[in-house]
Amino acid sequence: MRDLHSLITLLASETSTILNSERSTVFLYDSKTNDLWSFVAEGEDNQIRFNSSVGIAGLTFQNQKAFTIEDAQSDSRFNKNNDLQTGFLTRNILAVPINNPSSRCIGVFQVINCKDGTFTDVDLEFLEAVASEAAVIIENVQLLESRKRMFESMIKALTTSIEARDPLTAGHSFDVTFYVQKITTIMGIESPMKDAIYYAALLHDYGKIGIPDRILKKPGALTDDEYAIIKTHVEHTRNILSSIEFEDDLADVPTFAAQHHEKLDGSGYPLGLRGDEISLGGRIISVADVFEALTAKRHYRDPFPINKALSIILSGVDTAFDRNVVKALLQYLRDIGKIDVDEFHLE
Repeated sequence: MRDLHSLITLLASETSTILNSERSTVFLYDSKTNDLWSFVAEGEDNQIRFNSSVGIAGLTFQNQKAFTIEDAQSDSRFNKNNDLQTGFLTRNILAVPINNPSSRCIGVFQVINCKDGTFTDVDLEFLEAVASEAAVIIENVQLLESRKRMFESMIKALTTSIEARDPLTAGHSFDVTFYVQKITTIMGIESPMKDAIYYAALLHDYGKIGIPDRILKKPGALTDDEYAIIKTHVEHTRNILSSIEFEDDLADVPTFAAQHHEKLDGSGYPLGLRGDEISLGGRIISVADVFEALTAKRHYRDPFPINKALSIILSGVDTAFDRNVVKALLQYLRDIGKIDVDEFHLE
């Protein structure tokens, strides 16, 4: 919604300039509270919010028709509360409904105080055209945001479903994702790559859905055969995620997720990839995954102290783990005071 806000702010500013007015406000309707709220309000730092039946904006919204108010202060329909709170004096108003392509009113575009005297019919026609364009922009962005929220909720539901398999390790994927987000931020990785790594981290263990409980929850050490079965979860993850039609920007999610057990020296699995053959996403998730696993309780051991876990990870730098990724993890732990500034330095 940030880009939408910038776009509508620019639209409001240009409208004020063209109509030679003091300020413009774009109100959007909140169906949960039945309020109108200021998505963009020139000259106001604080959000304006009121019942959708109040004032000229409310009248415009409820009737879905434009209103030109020549003398707001003498109009009984005008809500003076905002003027009283801010000290601003509203003299005249031009307000038009923002109707989406389905003719549903989603807000109000309001322009205040024409510097030339009063607003004209030509001004009204112009604002109605601007509101129509704003409606299309807002609707499209809101649909995209809705799709993104639905997609993310589905991904998190999938993650929760695999986490529920084992109450002891529940939360592992979310914790790994937390560390991944900190590492990618410190490394300066930006979207869409950052988003792809984020979703891959959430889903990196989804293939464990194919591992029997007797192995997944075994309290003691695994036999060689059982460990071989556990290792197949990575291929399960790749196959399951490859069946999902990710958008182009997220096309690498299956690859990133399926490489979190690869090691730089080629001793990892499932493909024994080496060095740069392993994606950056896979290298980041690998470090986060091992750190979380070492510092959390497992069926066969208690959690390691952070210093011991880091010592294990540092012993694998350049052979198992990417040096820059480990440096980013160390930086995060220093930033939050988990390790001292002079501990665990990497050149």
